[in-house]
Amino acid sequence: MTPGSIFPYLMPTPSMLPDDTTGWDLDQSRAALLVLNLQRRFVRLLEQEAAPVTQLLANAGRLVSAAHTAGVPVIHSAHRDGEAFAEQVAPRTGDAVLTARKHSAFARTRLDSRLRDLKRDQVVIAGLFARVDVLMTAADAWVQDLEPFVVADAVADTSAGAHEFALEWVADTCGAVTSTDRVAAAFDPAVPAAEAV
Repeated sequence: MTPGSIFPYLMPTPSMLPDDTTGWDLDQSRAALLVLNLQRRFVRLLEQEAAPVTQLLANAGRLVSAAHTAGVPVIHSAHRDGEAFAEQVAPRTGDAVLTARKHSAFARTRLDSRLRDLKRDQVVIAGLFARVDVLMTAADAWVQDLEPFVVADAVADTSAGAHEFALEWVADTCGAVTSTDRVAAAFDPAVPAAEAV
């Protein structure tokens, strides 16, 4: 593996996001937060590639806190059992942790049935890796009649190109692309969902 640039790529800003064609409104009573692959070993890999790790963890941590405050279920997906999570998003009491066998968090896991049991049909997706795991999880959510929302500044990959590709592909095919600010506002019971996203 070759070290990346000494300058990290920049997280997308709201003005850089692809247009939403879904017409969906994020509703905290329908949503679950899905955190993908934010284990320390993956974070270290991104640091070597000069990805925007500080922003990723800050925004993902903010989403986890907002979800807990609002009573939105938080589900973590990891590729191996027992791996240490980044401190900012470490699972808390009541969070679910699933072991993913494939790139999609839905493949060979109980994620779909868990969401159905929780009566949640919207999935807010944060974490790694945008071009593969995030993209495939969003597509699988859509195939299963769920509404995926990918949080553009709370996902990352090893390059800006991979990150941008994932956001554009999701927006074009299967989901909504949003921002941490918008999701945090939607999770706040004082802010109507239609105004937040």
